[in-house]
Amino acid sequence: MSVRLNLNEGRVVTGVLIVLAVSLISSRAFAQSDSDPKGDWFVGYLGYQWLHPGSTAPAPSLAPAATCSVQPNEVIVGEPITATVTASNFNPKHTLTYVWNPSNGGGKVIGKDTTAQIETTNAAPGSYTVTAHVTDAKEKKKNNEASCSANFTVKPLPPKNPPTIAISASPMNVTAGGTVDLSAHCTSPDGVPVTISTWTSIGGTVSGTGGSATLNTAGASPGAVAVSATCTDSRGLKAQASTEVMVENPPPPPPKPEIEVMEARLSLHSIYFPTAMPPIRNPNAGLVVSQRETLVALAADFKKYLESKPGAHLILESYADPRGAAEYNQKLSERRVDRIRRFLVEQGVSEADIGTKAFGAQHTLSEAEVKDAVENNPELSPEERHRALRNMRTIVLASDRRVDITLSTTGQSSVRQFPFNAADALTLIGGRKGKTKKQTAKPAPKKRTKMQ
Repeated sequence: MSVRLNLNEGRVVTGVLIVLAVSLISSRAFAQSDSDPKGDWFVGYLGYQWLHPGSTAPAPSLAPAATCSVQPNEVIVGEPITATVTASNFNPKHTLTYVWNPSNGGGKVIGKDTTAQIETTNAAPGSYTVTAHVTDAKEKKKNNEASCSANFTVKPLPPKNPPTIAISASPMNVTAGGTVDLSAHCTSPDGVPVTISTWTSIGGTVSGTGGSATLNTAGASPGAVAVSATCTDSRGLKAQASTEVMVENPPPPPPKPEIEVMEARLSLHSIYFPTAMPPIRNPNAGLVVSQRETLVALAADFKKYLESKPGAHLILESYADPRGAAEYNQKLSERRVDRIRRFLVEQGVSEADIGTKAFGAQHTLSEAEVKDAVENNPELSPEERHRALRNMRTIVLASDRRVDITLSTTGQSSVRQFPFNAADALTLIGGRKGKTKKQTAKPAPKKRTKMQ
């Protein structure tokens, strides 16, 4: 009996101790609930568990979460983006795994941690999404991963148009040795900064910086001189432009008065021939006295003229009247121009300074042209003018038998005025040289008689 009693007493004591322990824990739990309103401790036979306020059932575990962000969220193709993920509700004692994935075409993502870089060098312009997957490999439960995304925009590269440049020159024409002000204007269609440099020219010398320069044409040959400059923008794109400046020879010094007089004399006298002169058998014939005198004076003046104008030439152009055959007239005009050339050489004119042309009966003068020349010839008296106009057909033919003389430096040809007042004018026209004087008739000789 005593043993059983002791055993029962032990069981009672144990039960009392358990009740006291439970009461102590319950009192602490209620005390904590007063100070921590987040929840109550549910005390059970197997222990305790956190409860939602006012709930009698256990609260569910918080799911893992992730938050993504990008900086910046808008870039130009080629600019980088930094992506960041923040994970929560994972076991802090576990190492997490991060996997980054970009949306198709949004560039390349580099990184396996909470931070990754997005390279947009090969990205096409558009809107994209980058996604991060966070996984806790050590967590055996199914709820061991989280994902998040962030959006970003890739804008196209700005246009890269080269700059445009234009150059102006003032003046555009300059005498050799003069200077020209140059101005260049350059702009970028894309609005980026530009600079002007590298002024060059193919003649003379150019100096200057920026948009202004000066061309010095000293030593430049006459003609077009190209001047150019280069414009470069801040991206290294370049453009070049050029303009031309005409360099002219300095004006010749004014001619001396005596030179002007000689030029007038050298360009005012045509040489005339009688009909059919010179013939084939006598190429030196046909140059009458008055025309020889004209050529002698012309040769003397021309030789003096060459002292001031050494490059001058005499150009002889010969003609014939149209009455003969074409071949005959051509040969006749050749003999005439050759006769004049040889005569001038005899007077000391260099053969190299004489040019000849023979036209035969080509370019014959019209009656209207000859009539105008007669009517405006200041050397004719009214009677002489009237007589010439009455014989216009003969005067026209005589006017075609001539050699015109042109001075190369002035380009002026001799005036085609027939020498009516020359002593041998009738020979040139084709009539008599002058009126023959009536001679007194001599008495017939007396016949001698046989008695004489």
